[in-house]
Amino acid sequence: MPLRGYLDGFQPPVDASVLVDATPWLDDPTFWPAFLLSVGGSFTAAVAFDIDPADVEVYAEEMHQPDRWPIITLDLARGHCLHILFRNFDGDSGWDYLLQPAGSDAVITAAALEGGFHGPALSWSELVTTASQPDSKRSQAERLLLLLPAVGDSGIPRGANNVVASALSATGAQQRQNEVAGELLNASHRFWGDSDWTERRGLPVCLGRHSPRHPEAPIDRLAMMAEAFGG
Repeated sequence: MPLRGYLDGFQPPVDASVLVDATPWLDDPTFWPAFLLSVGGSFTAAVAFDIDPADVEVYAEEMHQPDRWPIITLDLARGHCLHILFRNFDGDSGWDYLLQPAGSDAVITAAALEGGFHGPALSWSELVTTASQPDSKRSQAERLLLLLPAVGDSGIPRGANNVVASALSATGAQQRQNEVAGELLNASHRFWGDSDWTERRGLPVCLGRHSPRHPEAPIDRLAMMAEAFGG
């Protein structure tokens, strides 16, 4: 059970029976505006996807019931994977990006939005690369939008808004895509502030002190995360 150690870290420990595979939810048109509102910080997403905002709020509330923790898993490069978990623990709710190294049952908190504060998990260039990794289940646009909340990068290029807007269109947004893209890109400052990236021994490191990829992190972790998000 990959998340057993993670779940046992709560007080009281969380039973694995609360985990719910939310992968099928991505095919529900209401999922995207609800996800982009809750995790991505976009208040315009409901309008963009032409979904009644009241329905989006109801859907978002269902995603955050404490008796079930929705989880979405993305395959990454070299056999690594990433679990996006709705951490619906009473008193410590939020969203965790949990990186599971290939061949291991342990997970590393790559980013935590709300509650325990960790991140960012990856840079903008790594987001584009990771979204493009082969995936038989999820499209490049879906991967990009799922990963975007975990991105923090002071050097996001000017054309990023168009990249995100295109992903929104590909997942069903019909209007105001550029506005939603701007909201999503600006939301990272709510968590990470300015996040500069550099290198240590040829590996990407984040100068943000809350990132698991800070310059003093173990070199094997930095290498593994660069491999997972770099391909």
